[in-house]
Amino acid sequence: MKKSLLLVLILCVVSLCFASKVGYALSGGGARGFAHIGVLKVLEEEGIRPDYISGTSIGAIIGAFYAMGYNAAEIESLALAIDWQELFDNQTPRRDLYIGQKRWAPFGNITFELDDDWSPQLPSSVFNVNKVNLKLFELYAPSSQVYDFDDLPIPFSCLATNLITGESKVFRQGSIMQAVRASMSIPSILPPFEVDGNVYIDGGIAQNLPINVVKEMGAETVVGIKVNSSLRGKESINNLIDVLDQTINIGITRNLNKDLDDCHLLLEPELSEYSSTDFVHVRELIALGEAYARTQLPEIRNYKRDFSPESATEPEHYDRKNERYYIESISVRGNDKLSSSKILEYIKLETGNAYSHKELAQACQDAWNSEFFRVVYPILSKSSARGYHLTIQVGERANKLLILNNAYNEEVKLTSSAILRLNNVLLKNSIFLTELQLGGKNELNIDYVKNFGELWGIYYRVFPYVNEKTLYIYDDTHHRTNSVRSLEWGGTSGIGLFSPKQGAAEFFVYRSHTYLYRGIAETPMAPRSYQVSGFGAKGLYESVDDYVFPTSGLRVLGKLNFARDENISDYVYSKFTGKAEAFVPLHDAVSIECSADIGTYFNSAPMQKFDAYPIGGAGGFMAYSKYEISAPHFRILKAGLVLEPKRRFFVSAGVQHLSYDANELWGGNYNTDLCYYLSLGLNASVMPVKLNMAMKDNGRFNLSFSVGYDFDIFKYSRK
Repeated sequence: MKKSLLLVLILCVVSLCFASKVGYALSGGGARGFAHIGVLKVLEEEGIRPDYISGTSIGAIIGAFYAMGYNAAEIESLALAIDWQELFDNQTPRRDLYIGQKRWAPFGNITFELDDDWSPQLPSSVFNVNKVNLKLFELYAPSSQVYDFDDLPIPFSCLATNLITGESKVFRQGSIMQAVRASMSIPSILPPFEVDGNVYIDGGIAQNLPINVVKEMGAETVVGIKVNSSLRGKESINNLIDVLDQTINIGITRNLNKDLDDCHLLLEPELSEYSSTDFVHVRELIALGEAYARTQLPEIRNYKRDFSPESATEPEHYDRKNERYYIESISVRGNDKLSSSKILEYIKLETGNAYSHKELAQACQDAWNSEFFRVVYPILSKSSARGYHLTIQVGERANKLLILNNAYNEEVKLTSSAILRLNNVLLKNSIFLTELQLGGKNELNIDYVKNFGELWGIYYRVFPYVNEKTLYIYDDTHHRTNSVRSLEWGGTSGIGLFSPKQGAAEFFVYRSHTYLYRGIAETPMAPRSYQVSGFGAKGLYESVDDYVFPTSGLRVLGKLNFARDENISDYVYSKFTGKAEAFVPLHDAVSIECSADIGTYFNSAPMQKFDAYPIGGAGGFMAYSKYEISAPHFRILKAGLVLEPKRRFFVSAGVQHLSYDANELWGGNYNTDLCYYLSLGLNASVMPVKLNMAMKDNGRFNLSFSVGYDFDIFKYSRK
């Protein structure tokens, strides 16, 4: 009996001594890489676990989790909990912008950064993915105390490609977040990523399945999981994404096949129906990987019998979801134009405090919302037994921007604009914005704002402008009878107060000249001109999540104007215009909308004759065209629901009530109208699209359509 036990013990020791060290090589493949998780689940069930891991691109992301000690089921939970579409969304919610951006309505279909010679620079990628950087930081923060990747529960490495030399770079030390992010920089889709002065793109360009790398780490046998697509046939190349995918795969295929002979078990799920950008199909891709691996169980078990130990234990992993990181010191790296002190004002983190990984990421997101940066993300490194050094890595945007904007609506038809924006060029903490617009409305607007204070303080504004537009004339039955051309030039100048994100108030003076005339082919009229000078006060409060399609928050804009001196103004008047809108979410996809829009000239009777408010249009009472109805005193009340049945697709419906009068705002002889409206909108990344339909209670129907940013950029700036 003793001899039998001794023999069994000797056999076990011999088995362990001759058991091969197993290495996992995980390929890149974009979204297809989620199939790695399904394959890993089956390998775990069969008792196979790696001694080393190396990955490329999406393989680096999943491989790093595995190396940290997460099992496949935990990685699956992480992958399913992430809103991958949101990570690749370049748009910043309106509520998160600073008041410096909210002084202007959003504008621009295409933005070019201008270099020092004022030459436009093409973007380096389709997506600006600072959200990806911050999410990776959050996910890998528990491993921040590790500098050498061999010290992880499972030794790890990942590959990137040096954009300058074309050579493969194997990351085995440093920040795991930076290493993984460098490895996944898909050319033209994600921006190249800089680490220690070197610029990297996707590791798959040089080596997509790192079989030889994991062998160099010490693996004696290699399990390769290959998820990149094969080369497409001619009939499958139909668009930009297909061409880019094929271009990348040509290089990947060439450097891949030469290493496959060194792979002892190659697992290659059939994923041809999915593209590298199918991040909405994470669950399906995981399931496909698992289903495929189960069809390969004979080969997997043969591999285990020949090369792998009979049993393998799951490594311990960092369970630090609620850990807080004590910050002993902070530095800023990568800044050129902005001072470190200004960047730290936006970050609002202090030494001597402890923060969670979410708080650190959110602080960098707040700074990124200033629109001064291409990237801004944190790096944690162990500085003592107690605490960490925090590095804020930034990449600044150019301070000169050229923005192009094309828009169309039923009121002014097609317009094209070029906007030049200069941030901190003329003076520190200043913004210079000039717009040239041509088409249905011709304008030149120049707005210069100088702030005294970083996140709050006072400012002054200078706003000269000139515009030319057509005003349409309607009779009492709301039929268009004629049109008038209006040429206006003038300016405002003011001084105001601003808070960090939601509010601003301004006292201003203004002067304008208006010249009314008719075109040559139209009914002649005597030219008419007048000038108005005065002063006023205005205020802005805005916390809505989106400017065009808000679903939550509050937006208020009010202006008081006084032209009281007959010596400098052809008309003497006092007026107020204001609009308040509230959006209250009831559910993730449903919100209540209500608003009040008011305009009055108080007791200024002469104003009825020349400058009554146009009440209709998409921004007013939707049952009428913009100039179809006008009055010196009006009220528009609105109530309805806003729905988002599908991402970025909006439906709003409700009722509007209009009351207006020629003599007073609150009099008892006012006229009233009621209409029901339905709006459909698509908040596309390039430009919004909106269709408004309104029907009066008498059955009269009005339809309006708009594409692009067709509203007045300088609505707050004007008198």
